[in-house]
Amino acid sequence: MPEQNGFVCSSGFVVLKPRKITAELLLTYLRAKPICELMDLHTTASMYPAISEQDLLRLPIPQFSERFDKGIATHVRRAYQLREESAKQIAQAESSLLHTLGLKNWHAPESLSYVRNSGQAFAAERFDAEYFHPAKTEALAKLNTLSDCTVGDLFNSVREMWQPDEDTGPEAVRNYDLSDALSPFLDGTKEPSDRTAIASTKKMIRAGDLVVSRLRSYLKEIALVQSGGDVPMVASTEYIVLRPKQSGDLPVEALMIFLRSALPQVVFKWSQDGSNHPRFDEKELLRLPLPRVLIQEANEYVTAVRSVISRRESATQLLAAAKRAVEIAIEDSETAALDHLAACERGAK
Repeated sequence: MPEQNGFVCSSGFVVLKPRKITAELLLTYLRAKPICELMDLHTTASMYPAISEQDLLRLPIPQFSERFDKGIATHVRRAYQLREESAKQIAQAESSLLHTLGLKNWHAPESLSYVRNSGQAFAAERFDAEYFHPAKTEALAKLNTLSDCTVGDLFNSVREMWQPDEDTGPEAVRNYDLSDALSPFLDGTKEPSDRTAIASTKKMIRAGDLVVSRLRSYLKEIALVQSGGDVPMVASTEYIVLRPKQSGDLPVEALMIFLRSALPQVVFKWSQDGSNHPRFDEKELLRLPLPRVLIQEANEYVTAVRSVISRRESATQLLAAAKRAVEIAIEDSETAALDHLAACERGAK
């Protein structure tokens, strides 16, 4: 894993340093439909399809004008700026919640040793020391003093399963893996997959659900499900799918902010078992206490999340406009491509 300026990446990446065009134009060019189709022709292997570094470096790149390069770069930079602002706004909402709960300066204890009796172990049906870690014990104690109900009181865990080999059903679905929830929204930007290309059982999800990965909790793979359009949505069975029992009790937007914040994350961390693929049980999530103030002031967090959604949609539109402009430049001319960018800008105003 090479390292430079504090950043590392997988050895499966090819790191490109463009010399004559901006990185933003190169990124958009490699995502353009004709170029993706060209790369597919050079893809080898079946289990882990990949393009070799040599074939990637041999891909032809047109000689774009400086004006066109600048126009694409401006769109892409603005899109990523909006995404960065979205990530900061989510973090600010989490911090605001901790401040409201009076837990802004709370730190999990790091005890070197602790004792639990056998009755506690048998009651929990767990015998691993991590499960009884003082950090988790204190986090739950703090939340219990602030709460009157639990996640399971207000939300159902939905287990509507989907089998790819069933005779009936849609031919294409939007299939969300755990990595899709690294961005806290599952939406219609995910390309549909043919059901024949899916080999395992999935969970059905729908707009308004909240999905929580029980695997590797430190990644915070917790996401709000948005509309997938007319295409059904399915997701990994490693997700716990939460759906409100009654509308209005607690919006999923507020619940998402809460579950991503410090104390729930401590609870999930010390509820995991397993080594290679650590995961926590669904019951740990459903019996997690919900603070009263979270329910009382939920609108603040709903507003923050909807603002994030708006920024993300704008970023998606900018990236789509830039990609289409590159495709038009390849198929037609830079003049037509720049006209397309200008039309998108006017439409966004």
